[in-house]
Amino acid sequence: MSSKLEIINLQKFHRVNKNKIKELVQGVLKAEAADAEINVVLVDNKKIKEMNNAFLGHNYATDVLSFAYEKGEKPKSNITGEIVISAEMAARLARKQGHAVEGELALYLTHGLLHLLGYNDKRKHEAKKMHQRERVLLTNLGYNVTVPE
Repeated sequence: MSSKLEIINLQKFHRVNKNKIKELVQGVLKAEAADAEINVVLVDNKKIKEMNNAFLGHNYATDVLSFAYEKGEKPKSNITGEIVISAEMAARLARKQGHAVEGELALYLTHGLLHLLGYNDKRKHEAKKMHQRERVLLTNLGYNVTVPE
């Protein structure tokens, strides 16, 4: 398995550990038996709100957006895409909940990766399956973070 990862940091709310991001991406991809060519872009709430509005018609900041470069049958074992994460939202929510920002960023990144891998959270039973997979992956990779039900 081989993967290509580019990490682009466009925010100043949290100092980003690119090695941790790389380790998490590699861990998730290994667990899912997948290869990937992806960009991970860290932004502030203003930028993610602009993107959420432009691409999805939602005029609010969100935690993570995933964009698959290729459409096709899912689940995929070779993914290409971009994951945009609001590091500002992660930092604020982590402080509010009393846990590490890295854990919150790991949750957002894992969620985005799973979307690119074909997981969906639009229906209740799909969301439950996706959140359960997030819990397993994050626990196995050493993160202690609260995953939504």
